[in-house]
Amino acid sequence: MIKIVVCGICGRMGKEIISLVNQLDDIDIVGGVEAEGSGYIGKTIDGIKVFNDILECIGEADCIVEFTNPKATIDNLTRAERSKKGYVIGTTGFNEDEIQMIQSYSREIPIFLAPNMSRGVNHLYRLVELTTRSLERYDIEIIETHHRNKKDAPSGTARAIAQIIGSIKPDTDFVYGREGIIGVRKENEVGICSVRGGDVVGEHRVLFLGPGEFIELRHYATSRKAFASGAMDAVRFIVNKGPGFYTMKDLMERV
Repeated sequence: MIKIVVCGICGRMGKEIISLVNQLDDIDIVGGVEAEGSGYIGKTIDGIKVFNDILECIGEADCIVEFTNPKATIDNLTRAERSKKGYVIGTTGFNEDEIQMIQSYSREIPIFLAPNMSRGVNHLYRLVELTTRSLERYDIEIIETHHRNKKDAPSGTARAIAQIIGSIKPDTDFVYGREGIIGVRKENEVGICSVRGGDVVGEHRVLFLGPGEFIELRHYATSRKAFASGAMDAVRFIVNKGPGFYTMKDLMERV
């Protein structure tokens, strides 16, 4: 049995993970962490005690799962690093300095970082890479849609798609939204548009537009179950790993 602690246990993803783990026979949640001021601290959610300090609940855990915000993630990781536990991070919105800090901790512990743990989205990444290479002269646009409460934009998944395109086309100029008289589209331009509204779990579209035709690659998440399932796959993957920085690409290549 793999024992985990969930940071952000009372959030949308935390509750989705609880629901999923209740159906599993190989993973158990031994504690949860919430931000200071949360009404859940000191109480239980679905029988799981909620703490404010990660050090109070990771003693018997094999792995930590984090779905919070960048600051909370860095704070928790900094405090938990000495425990040498595996760390699965699904938080999005990190800046470059924060990513580098996470990577530095991976020299001491195994860290799995993915802005989107859905297997479907990670297949989308492969298709984006293939299509970008195959249709090198086509215009590319990225459109992502999420619920009205999402705080970061563009989404971590849209940023990951942009990184794939940029690695193939290093001179790409990413444009975040357009307004006014912007002139003719530049050859190396890729637009990224973020839509926020309603309760959309997540939709990502990548358009490849050429003369007389266009191809659209699209992934739509109908629930957070896909993300929770991917996070538990990440737990299984990383729990016996040595120090290192791992991603969904590492997990998918194992299959």
